[in-house]
Amino acid sequence: MRSLLSKTASRDIMDRSSKFFTYIFAVVFLASLVVLPAMKVNADSSEPITFSSGLTLYSPVNTTYSSNVVECNGTFVGPIDYESNLNYSIDGNYQGNLPWELNQNSTNSATYTLDWSFQLPQLHNGTHQLSIGIEEQLFNSAGNLVNQTTWVNTAYFTISSSQPFPTVPELSLLAILLLIVAVLFIATYLRHRKTT
Repeated sequence: MRSLLSKTASRDIMDRSSKFFTYIFAVVFLASLVVLPAMKVNADSSEPITFSSGLTLYSPVNTTYSSNVVECNGTFVGPIDYESNLNYSIDGNYQGNLPWELNQNSTNSATYTLDWSFQLPQLHNGTHQLSIGIEEQLFNSAGNLVNQTTWVNTAYFTISSSQPFPTVPELSLLAILLLIVAVLFIATYLRHRKTT
């Protein structure tokens, strides 16, 4: 009778423990998905940089950020008759075209507005520069280039972070390791109880 009771109690402890640690793992994993994106340094919309090219940069601006994760967002307003190409570089390293979207809420029929918002690659501590290259081209009805204008607009900023934030995979791995340690601890405890 005592043996049956202890086996039932052991199963009950194991079931409750596994549910508890599964719950803890889920909470840690979901928290990592929610907390890390929230740690992005977003734009300070009260201090954008406006360039004569039609570019307004909300982030990064000429300031110091306390995170290695910085968001790039801004807008560009161009004349409706021109075709535009926007690209960017970080610290002189070309990154490709800006991932912009056409703003459908533009009210001026003579212009169009492009918006973008994306996370820059993780940056090390120190000074950095973001340069946005803009090329506008005007073609006539025959498809010949009539006019072309180019700009390079640059923002200078500093990263001063005490340490880089852990990534989602790193937090997930930590949660899995904690779960494994907890399961091994419970198994050892139950085996010890069984032998006594």
